[in-house]
Amino acid sequence: MQQRRTFEQTNWLIRRLQAVMSSFGYAILETPILDSADLFLTRAGDQIIGRLFTFERFGQQLALRPEFTAAAAHAYLTSQRTSIARWQFAGATFEDDGGQFQKMSVGAELIGMAGVSADAEIMAMAASGLDDVGIRDWRIVIGHVQLMRQLLKRYHLDARTERFLLNHLHTLKEYGKERILAELDRLLLIRPEAASADVDLNVVNTQQMLDVLLDATQHGTAMGGRTRDDIVRRLLQKRQRAAERSEIVAALDFLQLWSAIIGDAESAFQQIERLIEAADADALQTLEQWRETIRLLSVYGIPVERTLIQPGLARNWDYYTGLVFEIHGDVLLAGGGRYDELTRLIGGEHET
Repeated sequence: MQQRRTFEQTNWLIRRLQAVMSSFGYAILETPILDSADLFLTRAGDQIIGRLFTFERFGQQLALRPEFTAAAAHAYLTSQRTSIARWQFAGATFEDDGGQFQKMSVGAELIGMAGVSADAEIMAMAASGLDDVGIRDWRIVIGHVQLMRQLLKRYHLDARTERFLLNHLHTLKEYGKERILAELDRLLLIRPEAASADVDLNVVNTQQMLDVLLDATQHGTAMGGRTRDDIVRRLLQKRQRAAERSEIVAALDFLQLWSAIIGDAESAFQQIERLIEAADADALQTLEQWRETIRLLSVYGIPVERTLIQPGLARNWDYYTGLVFEIHGDVLLAGGGRYDELTRLIGGEHET
């Protein structure tokens, strides 16, 4: 009897949320439970590969859907739509997270609409759904991936290093930048292919580099079985890492300040503005758009007191491209964000 009540309560909850999304103009879109594994890996990458339920059929790798977003983007592309799509979803998703393998998921996708009005609409709809089912003790926590990446540009990091730093923000918060630098050194400097008795890893001077190459040429062969191209590439990588280290340290100092910001809109935006250089017009514009999003939420009836600004909010740095949010009560109730690159990543010609 208890299981039946839970089933009925779940169905009631889904129907109520669907009604709220319908009132915002979101139509139901059915997506396959079983689809190409590549479709889901494109969106989530390595973070989900070990948790997918996959199998092979007639030479094709298939997976049970872990979420709806990638399928929505695929449907948008294959339908060759050029207009705005407002779609809602409800159904089972499957993921091996060490606990319950099947979960019920309810959500929405707004595709083809740029700007702060789209961000505000999605957050307002999520909040309205919670209110409608009687959950009123919640707060929206909002971060911004685009603004953070704009500010990181000043440190001239390569994409791999930037991704590493972002994916280790939790380590930075808990243990400090020395732990990050030690881990980075371990990965970049103490690699088996980098360690060699033939080449001094401390070579950073151009003349020394040329001397090594001339010596290799004189012997008419590669050193230690390596070609001259291999040697010079590794030496150049070493020089580049040495030159980048000061930039990495500066970037970590910035990320520590950035991650420490959390508070109401007025105080948080003031702290963020102090981290933006006056000449950085793009970042200033993004910050103003973020402020406008908060103002639009108030138009939807969400007072500023129910928003919390946390610029370092980490959902998934690998694919979010703009504003990200979570709605918290006693537990995490909802979350999402902007992902303008997805349609291009799954085969579209342009970002959407």
